[in-house]
Amino acid sequence: MKHYMIVFGTRPELIKIFPLIKECQNHAKQIKLTIVNTGQQKEMVDILLKEWNIQTNYDLEIMKQQQTLTELTINLMSALEPVLKMENPDVVIVHGDTTTASIASLMAFYQQKKIAHVEAGLRTSNKNAPFPEEMNRQLVDRVADYYFVPTQSNRENLEKEGIDSVIEVTGNTGIDTLHYLDLKRTIGTEQRQILVTLHRRELGEEQLVKICKALVAIAKEYPDIIIKYPVHLNPKIKNIVCSLLSNQPNIDLTNPLNYLAFQQEMMNSFLVITDSGGIQEEAPYYKVPVLVIREVTERQEAVLAGGLKLIGTDERKLYKNVVALLNNADEYESMRAAKCTRTYGDGKAAKRIIRRLLQEV
Repeated sequence: MKHYMIVFGTRPELIKIFPLIKECQNHAKQIKLTIVNTGQQKEMVDILLKEWNIQTNYDLEIMKQQQTLTELTINLMSALEPVLKMENPDVVIVHGDTTTASIASLMAFYQQKKIAHVEAGLRTSNKNAPFPEEMNRQLVDRVADYYFVPTQSNRENLEKEGIDSVIEVTGNTGIDTLHYLDLKRTIGTEQRQILVTLHRRELGEEQLVKICKALVAIAKEYPDIIIKYPVHLNPKIKNIVCSLLSNQPNIDLTNPLNYLAFQQEMMNSFLVITDSGGIQEEAPYYKVPVLVIREVTERQEAVLAGGLKLIGTDERKLYKNVVALLNNADEYESMRAAKCTRTYGDGKAAKRIIRRLLQEV
């Protein structure tokens, strides 16, 4: 029997690692599975674990209030090393670009364990955008043994860097999760909703203020729309957003939504404004246009297909693009009709990954 260890710590990781957990459980006669939750994002992860009835083998509870990246790194190292030594897995499976993924890979490398990187090969080639995620992902790709990439361009990124290990194009496991949920669009109000999420470290306070002012201007000019903004719990973000947006009647500020509720809101939205990585994959799946509040993105495929627009952090550009989509039905429909639905996969990525791992290790 082969022993696989899956390590995650944040909600985005769990959302995309969930199909792999299910697929390993489908091969219980061949795979002993150890599930490790580092607790990097405790509350949000715990909610999903309960909703999806996932029993972890280890909950390392490394989350501390306002800890620095250095403190997070030290805590992860100290907590993960004894688990790896005790369990002695054949392969450690990590996902994406989090600090959990980066440090789990490093600790596995120190223990001379095989490492499988799911969602490998994404690049902006700017080490500070997104920060620290771009370098986290590159660090994992330097020590990994098996690379499971969502798209052909991700494979090409790795090959350009001289990586010649096992690289397999699988699609994105986040799309597997959407297939599993099979949510249906809610039929109801015709009021157009703009869904907003902003949380990146590299989005400065001055930029966030200007973006909020642009949202107020849009809300005032178009009182028939609603702007729904689940506000990130980061106090710096929350204080700015609430102070600038709370008095506009058609801007609805909410606490962070659980995963299912957020997916339903996104599916029913007219437009999404975000700096999130995962949403750049999910919204096109629902054929909802996306304006990306970032200067660069590691997910160029949907930009090239036309479902996303990369508009940076300039509030004037944001205002101009939102107004254009509200006023120009042809422009809106061209984004909505962009051929993005299968850009990131067909819902079978986890099956491909586990099948290949069973062949390799």
